[in-house]
Amino acid sequence: MFAFIFVSLMVVTWLALGFLPWLAWSVATRGNAGIGMLPVCMFGAVVAGLAVPMLGRSDGAGMGMSAAAAVASAAALLAVRRFARAPEPASADR
Repeated sequence: MFAFIFVSLMVVTWLALGFLPWLAWSVATRGNAGIGMLPVCMFGAVVAGLAVPMLGRSDGAGMGMSAAAAVASAAALLAVRRFARAPEPASADR
């Protein structure tokens, strides 16, 4: 039961850490972060945060590394979306 509570708290923490870069980018760009990126950032943060203990760092330093990985993955996803090449508009003469 205690393991379930601990894992649940860690997942909630990773979700919150994935939300923070999205919120910061949304405020900085006046709402241009994209609501569709919110679940992507939060899911990426959980995956990155879970990857750290799965790769072997399950001590106190691993907790900090998983938090940093959660924030970094969400920020990286937002950066990839920001700098991705926009699709070219369809030409009318084709």
